[in-house]
Amino acid sequence: MTGNPRTTLLDPTASPPGDVFTLSRWFARLSVQSALPELNAFLTALLGPYCVLATGAAPGAVTVSVRCSPTLPVAHDDLDAVPRSPQLWLDEDGPRMVVLEHLSDTMVTLRDMEEDSDPVLISVNRPEKAIRLDIAADTPRARRAVARLVAFLLGAQLHSGGVPVLHGSAVARDGKAVAILGPSSSGKSTLAFLASTLAGWDFVSDDTLLAWDEGPNGPLSVSGSPRRLGIGVGSLTAHPARPRFETYPLRRYGDSPVGPLPTPSANSWSGAGRVRLYCDIDELTAITGTRCAQHATPAGIVLPVADPHLTGWRVEAQTAAGELPELKPTSGRNLRYFVDYLGILTPRPFDAEGRARVLDGMRRLPRVRVRYGPDVNADFPRFWSEVTDALGLGEARPC
Repeated sequence: MTGNPRTTLLDPTASPPGDVFTLSRWFARLSVQSALPELNAFLTALLGPYCVLATGAAPGAVTVSVRCSPTLPVAHDDLDAVPRSPQLWLDEDGPRMVVLEHLSDTMVTLRDMEEDSDPVLISVNRPEKAIRLDIAADTPRARRAVARLVAFLLGAQLHSGGVPVLHGSAVARDGKAVAILGPSSSGKSTLAFLASTLAGWDFVSDDTLLAWDEGPNGPLSVSGSPRRLGIGVGSLTAHPARPRFETYPLRRYGDSPVGPLPTPSANSWSGAGRVRLYCDIDELTAITGTRCAQHATPAGIVLPVADPHLTGWRVEAQTAAGELPELKPTSGRNLRYFVDYLGILTPRPFDAEGRARVLDGMRRLPRVRVRYGPDVNADFPRFWSEVTDALGLGEARPC
């Protein structure tokens, strides 16, 4: 691979041969022109529960072209310049964004240094709302990087328009969602996983929740983010799907089975002691048979506390419409996949009024505070029935 990364800008408006399709989430749109065979099917598997895919391009949408370029204009020989280039680390473990060129209308950025994906060269033409993604070879690792960039480009459009991003999970039944909100290690992901795999509810989101409405008189909606799920091994204790998780070839582990999972310790639900198993949404549905809901109308809020020393559980109704710190939109590193720090996209006008209206609507929902111990796994349907009854959702029963 040769070329000068400071002077070589790919033409992101040039359309590669291959498939053309559009991904959408509410007002966010991406028209993808892909030279990679069946990229639409790959993106559907990873992003499908949260995006609508349609054939053809959408007028006014951001255009993303994807190419396999064995001779990229950025090579390891050329990367002597990278240490002297501005760099943004989205997380301590990557990915890294290296700014190779940043002008008023154009930008070239290298996305790399992520454990389970390959580098991608990102070329941007802002006036044309066109982005080109170049990978060195069509590999599963490279496709994963493309999928994550596509998810980011959709999420960044929503966030820049005012959609609040909450630190929460959610499940749904008959179009009604229960949002599970709380700080890290409070048990949000555990409840969402168990409710969707043991109580018959649809999976909506793990750890990241987006909320919006259809206008001042429109219904609220919540949806998730297309990201890899981290399932606590403690939640798999005596779970009927545990053997399948041990033998299923998961992408995170090189398409190989993880083998026997460790026996969780007493503090397996704490931040320090938790051991996680990682899988994608389509892998979760294949292993457990769980259904996914693209979005649902929130009907109640659960505020969990996972207590490794508690036997059984306690459900306590809370006063609705009062202040709820858990509804404060997330910030800092939790927004690293939603904030367009480098200005790749042209932001849409921020809807502060709509954002405040959505948060106020969420604040008015019935809510319960739940403290539960590890033995909840053994009797989860009864536990979850008590939780939903306390929210006034007793009619939303699994079939």
